[in-house]
Amino acid sequence: MLDDGRVRARLRTWPHQPGVAQVVLTDHTKSPSYTTLTDWLGVLRNWHYTRVRTGALAASATDAFVEHGFERVQTLALLKATVSRRTEFDSPVHELRSIRGPQQLSVAARIDAEAFENGWELDTTAIVDACHATPQHRIRLAVTSSDEPGGYIITGRNGSAGFIQRLAVRPNLQGQRIATSLLLDGLRWLQRKGVREVLVNTDFGNERALDLYRRFGFTLLPDSLQVFELALTEDTEDQELR
Repeated sequence: MLDDGRVRARLRTWPHQPGVAQVVLTDHTKSPSYTTLTDWLGVLRNWHYTRVRTGALAASATDAFVEHGFERVQTLALLKATVSRRTEFDSPVHELRSIRGPQQLSVAARIDAEAFENGWELDTTAIVDACHATPQHRIRLAVTSSDEPGGYIITGRNGSAGFIQRLAVRPNLQGQRIATSLLLDGLRWLQRKGVREVLVNTDFGNERALDLYRRFGFTLLPDSLQVFELALTEDTEDQELR
């Protein structure tokens, strides 16, 4: 953890890229100060990282990163749905199994690598980190009628707020309602836990995902989320010292 007493962040190595660090604020709406971020970048350089990438940030948390020269590399749509005990959900059409242990986590990581491209996939360590981003979570695997792993979902809960933290389906199995089964399973679990609002984010260019969430009553919020990146070079360090 990186912690200045006011703002905290989790630090991990980006999956499959040992020279890239990821800094994930525990509160994605609260910006660290310029001085705090300077100190954190110094820690990353001492640990020989060459590049740093943020988690998804709300607009209110980007100031210090922009001042340090971070550049935006991704913009994510943020969607919200309201859930009540009276909301009716169909039963999933696929079998859902809990993911436990290294072997099953490896299956989820392989699915993730197929579903997400260009370095955005999660390895087993990152999947575990995503699970622990909320006080309560559930991670489930969907299998086909031939017992083939088709997709997985991480659902999280913090009080009355719920989160679809990760949903991945193998590309060759898209169109078989696997994502629908996973989302139904996650929403039913959140409903049982008394969650009232569910948030999810996805890339603006992922029309398939956006259509899925809209079918379940998710609406696009006006505030998007942004991911930033910075090369940790001597030039940027000199700029910070001036």
